[in-house]
Amino acid sequence: MSHLSALTSYGPTVAEVDLGAFRDNVRTFKKHIEDSMLMAVIKTNAYGHGIVPIGRAAIRAGADRLGVTTVEEGALLRERGIKKPIHILSSIMCDRVTDVVTYDLTASVSSLQLAHALSREAEKQHKIASVHLKIDTGLHRFGIQPDKAVSFCRSCFYLPGLEWEGVYTHFSSADEGKWTTTEREFTLFMNTVSKMGASGYLFPVRHTGASTIAIERRDMHLDMVRTGIALFGYPPELHQYDMISLKPVMELKSIILHVRELPPNTPVGYGGSYVTSGYEKIAVVPIGHGDGYHRALSNNGQMLVNGERANIIGMVSLDQTLIDVTHLPNVNEGDEVVLMGRQENDYISAREIAGWMDSIVDEVLAGLKERVERIYQ
Repeated sequence: MSHLSALTSYGPTVAEVDLGAFRDNVRTFKKHIEDSMLMAVIKTNAYGHGIVPIGRAAIRAGADRLGVTTVEEGALLRERGIKKPIHILSSIMCDRVTDVVTYDLTASVSSLQLAHALSREAEKQHKIASVHLKIDTGLHRFGIQPDKAVSFCRSCFYLPGLEWEGVYTHFSSADEGKWTTTEREFTLFMNTVSKMGASGYLFPVRHTGASTIAIERRDMHLDMVRTGIALFGYPPELHQYDMISLKPVMELKSIILHVRELPPNTPVGYGGSYVTSGYEKIAVVPIGHGDGYHRALSNNGQMLVNGERANIIGMVSLDQTLIDVTHLPNVNEGDEVVLMGRQENDYISAREIAGWMDSIVDEVLAGLKERVERIYQ
């Protein structure tokens, strides 16, 4: 997020991003996956952490490639000087091929129309466009159906201007620990690759696995793994904490903006969804769903103040959230509030927040809006 040059300070709510912890996580995965390449998946503004600083940190720590979702993300990384391969992991429309080729991005291809469009644009720009074929083994978002893979290659594998560097799939249920399903999808993928190879269609880089596969299944690492949310300190499943040592990368902090005492039976916040049961001391924290602090946390979450937990009360509004600090004797305007991270002897993780929201860590982190200043350490 860029500020006007005349501003002299940050707003009261900031996300502190520990680049050292992130680099350590990348190095940990590099050792864990041994001989396979590591793609650091930094889509969706690096899960809210800031795509450019995180991209640079990933490369510095040894990531072989970067993965993003949109052409805009890839182009931004290129414009900031990153030279490593950058993969677009989502399908794109044919009208994006000019930018893909211009910025030397690696496209995921699963349609003849896109393959032909990339070929024409690569020839026009006198370049070779690197592409990866996506096989649909069960997620059913996009990808070539396995039984059509050979005929697809027959139609476009030798188009001018294209280098079919890789082939991949994305499992439907690995993070849920459904290994029977995942192993069936892996076998389908490997059989499909073998059939294409028997017909002369060879792909140097095969990849199937994201964070869970990177942590748990060396037999599925193949030539590359695509690690995303785990790089930010959060393995997809709790039992994986015992399998790999990772560090959370982000802490979210604010301040007490205002403190007031309210009498019994006072409705608090929009709609009066919380009513004081006695004389209560209420504090206002300047963060709301306009910052990505979800309304699902209304009457349903906690923050740390002076090393103690304070309950969220009332509805989380666009710009403010209220907490009950009645039990805390010395709370003043300007006191630090930790919404995610450590304060004294207590810690609130993104996973705990996700539990309050009945959601996942990805939504907690990636949902944080740009008006929350990122402070890099």
